[in-house]
Amino acid sequence: MITEKIAVLAASRAEGRTLAEAVIGVGYTGVKLSDGSGGTCFTFRHELGLQNRALSNAGKLNGMPVAEAVELAMSTNLAEASLGVATINAVLNTAYSAGENGLELLEIRPADTVGMVGYFYPVVQQLRQAVKQLYVFERNLTEEGLLPDWAENIYLPLCDVVIITGVTFINKTIDHVLSLCRRAQEIAIMGASTCMAPEILREYGVTLLAGSRVTDADSLLRVIAQGGGGQDVSAYTEKISVRLARRPA
Repeated sequence: MITEKIAVLAASRAEGRTLAEAVIGVGYTGVKLSDGSGGTCFTFRHELGLQNRALSNAGKLNGMPVAEAVELAMSTNLAEASLGVATINAVLNTAYSAGENGLELLEIRPADTVGMVGYFYPVVQQLRQAVKQLYVFERNLTEEGLLPDWAENIYLPLCDVVIITGVTFINKTIDHVLSLCRRAQEIAIMGASTCMAPEILREYGVTLLAGSRVTDADSLLRVIAQGGGGQDVSAYTEKISVRLARRPA
């Protein structure tokens, strides 16, 4: 699976590092590694199961080898999976410098049919009147006009452009989503949970990665621990992006 391949890549770059601290908040998960680098991703707070505790080893994470922590990305326990992906991002995403906003790099044309896996509100506002058709898929239908995630099977094969949330690395739906992008000429993975692994993702037709890099791990973890959301987390991260391939003319 794609998430597993990325975890193996991150483990190969762990370089003996350990987890210095980990926080699983109601909005985001964050980690700080022994070298001071940080990583973050989404927390599935509504899908953590019925158990009284999200992690069986709570309180014992500090000192865990990074090579072990990234393996948690493959867990079916979504708290563990978030911890694993946040650790992957602490390893991989710190290699990138601040770049352009991924939204500005998208190659979208007025005649395009666009599919969006995950509700990116600012992107929706920009695209709704600028493209032929926009389909937005969400697991939790919070607004009118959103489609359930199972509708991806119907509409993604019709899309010229697909924008995918990096959260799909955590719940391991990324493989299926990409398999449906049979017509797409521009496939972007975006958001704070995005794993910056171009060497792997270009093999699956991904053309653009737009993630984030933690700039202040201590402040980030404090905000996450106090229930911070996307805007709070963004104060201690910077946008990073890399183009893997150009859209055909």
